Amino acid sequence: MVEPRASIIIRSSGERTEQACKNLILEQGIPAENLFVLREAPFSKALRKSLELGLERGLKWTLCNDADVLLRPAAVKTMLALAEQQEEQIFEVQGFILDKFLGGPRNGGIHLYRTSLLPKALENIQLEAGNIRPEFHTLKAMAALGHPWKTVPYLVGIHDFEQYYLDIFRKCFIHAHKHADMAELFLSFWREKAGSDRDYAVALHGFASGVEHTGDVSIDSGLDMYQALFSEYHLQEKHALDPAACSLAQVEQTIENWVEPPLYKKLYPDKFGLVSLAKGEISEKQRISQLAADLGIIKLILYAIGAALKKAGKWLQERVSPAGGS
Repeated sequence: MVEPRASIIIRSSGERTEQACKNLILEQGIPAENLFVLREAPFSKALRKSLELGLERGLKWTLCNDADVLLRPAAVKTMLALAEQQEEQIFEVQGFILDKFLGGPRNGGIHLYRTSLLPKALENIQLEAGNIRPEFHTLKAMAALGHPWKTVPYLVGIHDFEQYYLDIFRKCFIHAHKHADMAELFLSFWREKAGSDRDYAVALHGFASGVEHTGDVSIDSGLDMYQALFSEYHLQEKHALDPAACSLAQVEQTIENWVEPPLYKKLYPDKFGLVSLAKGEISEKQRISQLAADLGIIKLILYAIGAALKKAGKWLQERVSPAGGS
């Protein structure tokens, strides 16, 4: 059982993975009384409410996890252990997530706040609904006060997998304004994947609509504008996600099997390979012990057998393919 050193708050705006996100956290041994689901909009209000809740609970750490982030085995206990290593003036600790639409790891995911510093943070939240980066604004304000954040080289889980088409459309619409400098990477990667995964086709539609839009942009998922623009493409929305379809083992396997697109490797060489770095943050023996604890020994054995068979199959394919062995 993970020691109850943190209040864990899932911030949700109706994501398809909300219940799966909750289940994966509970499966890591988090006491149910320390886990909360917060549904508030706009995001600046959700940020304030989550920090207020953490302050009210009074545990040493307040961990905020967005409902579109699915955590890997032992992610919570690993992040808490890493946070305990930081100096007292560090306000927030964050790791990396495997982002489906960026094509590789990026910093973010869960935000682990030092609860004793939350009163100062609450004084520096930007409440304007049009602000598309309220959490980053708060972190910068706290850093200016002598309480910086720390990014640790650990991959906590996966981001934006299994989301509703409307949410993908809205986020990629915002990407056209928030991350316009990444357009080359987005468009090349999404076009390559769009034929085999409709999520990427929707992403392209969202980004194109964002480029055409010249008015104000908000991350508020409740705006009618996004629903109206999305409806123009006449896409049938996904069914609700069966939470049982997302397991800790499946999240880990997604990370293990992911291959970053070539342009991602070129643009972010320091982030490429972070998955292996994340495993290296703790010893291999410790990682296996954590997996055994979180998955159970039987599931761990089956997971290991599956991984070995996959590796053997890949080896055989390379040997028999025309471009492979002799």
